[in-house]
Amino acid sequence: MVKIIEKKINDAEPLNDAILIEGLPGIGHVGRIAAEHLIHEFNGEKVLELYCDDFPPQVLVNNDGTVEFMNNEIYLIKEPVPMVVVLGNTQALSPAGQYHLSQKIVEIGIRYGAKITYTLGGFGIGKIKDTPAVYVASTSKELADKISKLGAEFRQDGGSIIGAAGLMLTFSKLNGIEGVCLMGETPGYLVDPKSARRVLEILSKFVGFEVSMTELEERAKEMEKFLEKIKKFEEEAIKQQQQIPAREEDLRYIG
Repeated sequence: MVKIIEKKINDAEPLNDAILIEGLPGIGHVGRIAAEHLIHEFNGEKVLELYCDDFPPQVLVNNDGTVEFMNNEIYLIKEPVPMVVVLGNTQALSPAGQYHLSQKIVEIGIRYGAKITYTLGGFGIGKIKDTPAVYVASTSKELADKISKLGAEFRQDGGSIIGAAGLMLTFSKLNGIEGVCLMGETPGYLVDPKSARRVLEILSKFVGFEVSMTELEERAKEMEKFLEKIKKFEEEAIKQQQQIPAREEDLRYIG
């Protein structure tokens, strides 16, 4: 049996007609970056921490010598629209842990007033795109169609959504509310603020709120500079390799 511990941080009344937003770690950390941005921009208040015996058996060590526990956190945002935001530094490790934790998070979201769930994540494509696409999957065809009119796309080859981003849709529907997953294209091998911005653009348009993207734009520019340095380093390494004269024994082969 998976054990989940709730640690209350602040007392808070349920919100009215809130949206539940999931931003746990995943491909490109797209969902986590997007959720962190909402909490930062709208002064989210942490009300709950979740600890689970299916989280990785470790703590993270910070630069100042302190440790960070493996957990998930629940934040409430009252304006511009009521939001229950789930953030964290890990997901559960086993299928059983994923199921139990996803069910618990949805139940907590509803407890705090959520009427619909939005899970946010990345869709790995193995390469960088100037304008990442955003894909939508939903428990409701009507919702999916409406979001597609704002620029989201359908995956023509289907596929699956692994982890909390998918399972929370299941438990949302089982608890009587609809669920939507928005997935931003991402290389998959780096933290991707550009994809997070695209996901937030679609989400904010559909829900009906405005959010500054300045911080995400700056983070995206920094990432582009970093990638440019790596590209130049790789090009220089190739040039140096090409300038090394081949020795006679290097030209022999067995075939």
